[in-house]
Amino acid sequence: MATDMELFTQVEGAVKEVLNTKDGEIKPESFFRADLGAESIDLLDISFELEKRTGKELDFREVVQFVNEKRGTEISDLSIADIVEYLKAVSN
Repeated sequence: MATDMELFTQVEGAVKEVLNTKDGEIKPESFFRADLGAESIDLLDISFELEKRTGKELDFREVVQFVNEKRGTEISDLSIADIVEYLKAVSN
């Protein structure tokens, strides 16, 4: 099983590939829309890129549902850490 850091590195690489962000710009607490300016089409591209890197299919709607259930509240934006947590959960 991949560590949190390994998963973060995979997510970071996928996001950098799609959004052309600078080194150090992506942090675990970075939100896709609010901090990184990602749009819906970007999320699809990030999902595809992550699947190539991790071998795991990623549906952002499922991640939102996972995070909502975990926190017991509805969210409007996902963070990088949310994706890492989700990937860790589906890897078990």
